[in-house]
Amino acid sequence: MLFYRCGIGALTRNVILAKAMLLVLSAVFAVAALFPTPAQASIPNRVFRVDIRPKQGYTRIILRLQENPQFTVASLPGNRLRLTLQDTDGPLFHKYRRYSDASIGGLLFSRCGSNLQVTFQAASGTGWRDATVGGTCAIALDVGTKFAPAPPRLYIAGRERIWNGVEKLVRDFDPPLKTDIPFVPTDRQILKNILNDSDQQAFMAAEAALYKGSLTEAEEAFTQFASRLSAVRPLALYRLGETWYKLQKYPQALAAFREAEKIWPAFLTFNPSVTFYYGDSIARSGDLAGARVLLARLIARLADKKYAPTLLVRLADILTRQGHDREALAIYRTVADNFPDNKANQMAQLRLADRDFLRATPWDYQRLSDLYLNISRQNSDVDMREEALFKHVLLHAIHGDASDALQQVVSFQKRFPRGVYVTVCRTIREVLVAQVYHESSWRKDAPGLIRFVEEHQDYLAACMDAPDFLPDVVKAYDEAGRPIELIKFFSTLLDHQWVGTNGPYLYEEIASNADLLGDSALAEKTLRAFLRKYPTHPRARLMLERLGGVYFMGGKYQEARDTLLWLLNKKERAQRSESYYYLGRSLWEQKGAAQAGKAMDLYIATAGRDAKDTHLLPDAYYVAASARLATGDRKGALRILDAGIKLPDNERNEEFLYKAGEITALEGKKLVARAYFEQVIKKGKDDDWKKLAQQAIESLDVGPAKR
Repeated sequence: MLFYRCGIGALTRNVILAKAMLLVLSAVFAVAALFPTPAQASIPNRVFRVDIRPKQGYTRIILRLQENPQFTVASLPGNRLRLTLQDTDGPLFHKYRRYSDASIGGLLFSRCGSNLQVTFQAASGTGWRDATVGGTCAIALDVGTKFAPAPPRLYIAGRERIWNGVEKLVRDFDPPLKTDIPFVPTDRQILKNILNDSDQQAFMAAEAALYKGSLTEAEEAFTQFASRLSAVRPLALYRLGETWYKLQKYPQALAAFREAEKIWPAFLTFNPSVTFYYGDSIARSGDLAGARVLLARLIARLADKKYAPTLLVRLADILTRQGHDREALAIYRTVADNFPDNKANQMAQLRLADRDFLRATPWDYQRLSDLYLNISRQNSDVDMREEALFKHVLLHAIHGDASDALQQVVSFQKRFPRGVYVTVCRTIREVLVAQVYHESSWRKDAPGLIRFVEEHQDYLAACMDAPDFLPDVVKAYDEAGRPIELIKFFSTLLDHQWVGTNGPYLYEEIASNADLLGDSALAEKTLRAFLRKYPTHPRARLMLERLGGVYFMGGKYQEARDTLLWLLNKKERAQRSESYYYLGRSLWEQKGAAQAGKAMDLYIATAGRDAKDTHLLPDAYYVAASARLATGDRKGALRILDAGIKLPDNERNEEFLYKAGEITALEGKKLVARAYFEQVIKKGKDDDWKKLAQQAIESLDVGPAKR
């Protein structure tokens, strides 16, 4: 039994040692790659001149050599190109490092063994061609948009916004990495030697805040300690750099680490977590070679630790960005195959899956999507679980059914409401919402459309581009008889910047439904907001008329007058004939008889075009006649009244006849006046008017009278 236990223990130790050796060897190979062996043969060729010639739509790079060149061109991540000249030497042409034009920028010449390399940035959307003429001692490379290959359509039409930027997101998106390296607090004895009791407590509290993730609190405390010119400064700078790294303030973190290293470089040898954050900050600054050196040394030192595979994956990430894909792939596969119970296993699997992401198509993406989903389900790390699940959702958003993909995005957002992919998910959801809207039939499903737009009300930006979208929504709410909900929904939409040119339509519909509900306060507020935000809009004059109508209906005659008085100007014409009536009535209430008569004349002249306005005609005639009478124009008043008497279905006919009788009596035409009063008695239906007419007849002097 004892032998059995010893055998098992020895076997376990051997497995651990084997894995540790594997890590060490990988690290050694990675470090060895940093120091290329000297060239074994003489270098037969040499670059002696470089010409850069910008042209229309592209830039030509010409390298002139002593002999015919042997070279290759390779594309690197991040829209970079690398020209490698075999067995070639020459100056490094430092002046071209700062060169930049519309197509290229930053030519970096470097030596790699016996080869000379030229690495430079190519502008987004560009391609390249080899324009070298055979038999010449020169290389000509053209870079520009005209040589960009047509992008492969490996996504469903309509989802271009999702596809754009996917490569950068999958390959280059790099959130802070959790290495699981234990946090090592500063030894209390060290603090006693450099700080008093109160400062010791403050420093330990800051470290506790850093450990617990209270980064703002830690940042404030370590910043204060780092500002002191004392023995605690380098330690505080290291901790401040660590804090800034976790806050994703990578440039500040790198500056703090470098300053601390100058003062106390030995600290890095016994605090591996800080060493990692330092190296990763170097990598994020773009100095991949420097980060690779530091990280490789750290891996070699920690090869027997359980978190060493995680560091190895990070080293592979750096190798990938340097263009060493073969070495990186070997590390990913090694970690994925040999550390099944380690967090690094899922990290490596995730990186391997990412290499196939851009090659997925609508016909074969499901396998890769399931792989991401499996990684997410098996992972205990929240950040990695989020990343893997997001890529599972992203594949469906690019290649899958729109409705199913939309539900997956919604589910992901609910699960990670404050995750690192919040902004990306917003774009994805907007695209899918628009596609589901266009692919669905809503004509006979008004409740369904209402549920759809209310559920996705914050993601309708792409839908707003469709000219029929908002009218369809209005129709759905109208059919459902839900004006209150429509007002609430449209008011919510107005809070979004992407409403854009649809804002006026939303304001107008809110005002219309507020009118329908009799909510004059909301209608007034909405119309005023429209006019304030869109004073030059083609429908601004119409909204001004509607606002005047709201004021009038609310008894605000002064406001109605001020809002509509411009209608009396020359060459102005109301779009709603009743606007003249509202103006005329308001002027009459404000004792403006002359202008009231003019406004009512305009209304009478235009109201016949719109049958719905005829109910206001009797009052318009009466006010027009009264206005003329007030200005002393009895004949004009009588003419207007006679025209009003002839109106069909005039319920105020008795009043018109009686008023006409009064005016003719004042003119001394008593017989004519009597005739008006008698019509009231014969044709009238209102007993009060009949009684008044009878009294008027009795009071008439039927002596000499004008006929």
